[in-house]
Amino acid sequence: MNAPDTLAHQLKNGLNPFLQADFYKTGHPFQYPKGTNKILANFTPRSARLAPVLPELFDEKIVWFGLQGFIKEILIGLFNREFFGKPASTAVRQYQRRVDNALGKGAVTVDHLQALHDLGYLPLEIRSVPEGARVDIRVPPVTFINTQPEFAWLVTYIETLFSCESWKPSTVATIAFEYRKLLTYFAQLTGSPMAFVDWQGHDFSMRGMAGLYDARKCGAGHLLSFTGTDTIPAIDYLEDLYNADSDRELIGGSVPATEHSVMCLGSKEGEIETIRRLVKEVYPAGIVSVVSDTWDFWQVVTDFAAALKSEIMTRQPDALGNAKVVFRPDSGDPVKILTGYFCTDVPGVQDRAALQAAQGAGFEAVRDAATGTYWLLGEDASAQQTLRAPEVKGAVQCLWDTFGGVQTDRGYKLLDPHVGLIYGDSITLTRARDILVRLERKGFASGNVVLGIGSYTYQYLTRDTFGWALKATYAEVNGEPQELVKDPVTDSGVKKSAKGLLRVDKTPDGYVLHDQQTPEQAAGGALVPVFRDGELLVEQSLAEIRARLQGSWTCPEAGSIRWPAC
Repeated sequence: MNAPDTLAHQLKNGLNPFLQADFYKTGHPFQYPKGTNKILANFTPRSARLAPVLPELFDEKIVWFGLQGFIKEILIGLFNREFFGKPASTAVRQYQRRVDNALGKGAVTVDHLQALHDLGYLPLEIRSVPEGARVDIRVPPVTFINTQPEFAWLVTYIETLFSCESWKPSTVATIAFEYRKLLTYFAQLTGSPMAFVDWQGHDFSMRGMAGLYDARKCGAGHLLSFTGTDTIPAIDYLEDLYNADSDRELIGGSVPATEHSVMCLGSKEGEIETIRRLVKEVYPAGIVSVVSDTWDFWQVVTDFAAALKSEIMTRQPDALGNAKVVFRPDSGDPVKILTGYFCTDVPGVQDRAALQAAQGAGFEAVRDAATGTYWLLGEDASAQQTLRAPEVKGAVQCLWDTFGGVQTDRGYKLLDPHVGLIYGDSITLTRARDILVRLERKGFASGNVVLGIGSYTYQYLTRDTFGWALKATYAEVNGEPQELVKDPVTDSGVKKSAKGLLRVDKTPDGYVLHDQQTPEQAAGGALVPVFRDGELLVEQSLAEIRARLQGSWTCPEAGSIRWPAC
């Protein structure tokens, strides 16, 4: 929900849970055949056709996450506070007023809500696979069924509320894990420390998300795969709803960092002194991140970095042994800013044949051997753009030239631990892949950079990213079973639903759906009851979910993936 709960008590309408729905849901209880006494529905990721994933690593599985938070916050907290905890004269009348005013007086009656209020709890059973499990596309990780025959309508009534609260945390958790896969593969390939991967994907998304509650839930999804975050409320969310405890475990962490206002207040002429004051006086130990593109990024990572080398190299380690100055570029093409260009020498920029040969060999820039000038190659070899030498090298090479470092056991260059880079502007999985591929081609380890994963990743998602949908597949009318299926002839097959009672089994290769099951078959499998009649039945912790998720995937052998040229 994107409105703080504390405001609900102060507002005229608040958050009556039965009004958190599409209007058409209000009529469905009366549209079902008379005698409908049972409905089973499932929530399923139907397709990855629109998902912004890397085909080299994506294995047609989503990360299931967010159900426990929904149960605690909404099914228990919101329903008890705003419906069952209020007099029926208030809660039911509030619903009646809204539908009367919008649909016409008497268009929707409220006897069914009065009966539910008299019952005093939600007569639902929810079955689910464990959170943190990676579930195959077209396999439902969760099902809903009513436990009292007169409230079958409730199963599908909550669709809108459940869907809008649940598709995104799971989708974000899935995308975050795809980043983790990518970073893990390149850490293995280039010999970067595996422990660094926990911090290498850093959540920068909060300011670009669709509200506070969106940010904290999605930020929690990120923290299943990483520990680096600037989304503070995601930590609170995991403590409140997933039994995490930051006094006993690392939920998420960050580092001191500047913003452009800090650098501007020091003035352009005084930028080097601002950096000196920050790394020596304000933060003489530990990690500090300095935004470095307020004016001339290339001057910062070359001239200023060289001038401040002694100050940077003599900073003191903190309690964790860190003493690093992290330079943060924040504009331009992240791939080229970090990795530079692939460059070769040519006899002269007027030598068209040499330029065309360089282009044909896959070079992106050339250096005029006579003048030392760098030129960006383009389609028109006669109209080239000049480049500065640091641009051609890229930020990682610039810092290496000043500070040096070590070679990993795989033979790749890793910067001295006193310096590093983080890039958090418009990062996507594709750009992240290109950065790591190009660094590897240039002989640099993946651990030289941290990627800030922001709303350009986590907000550019929709329910259709993985085709999430809640559909009924089974019902009983007067005790007679009916198998339900949706299969539009005008659709490609994506919208075809399962049919009848369902069973999900866990196999060595993943989760498998079996439909048209007998009641006895449907009672088993990997879907286990986690909520029934207003009570949470299964408590899961962040630690358990993280372990389950990170143990669900084996990294491909180093060098086994053929990446596209970039």
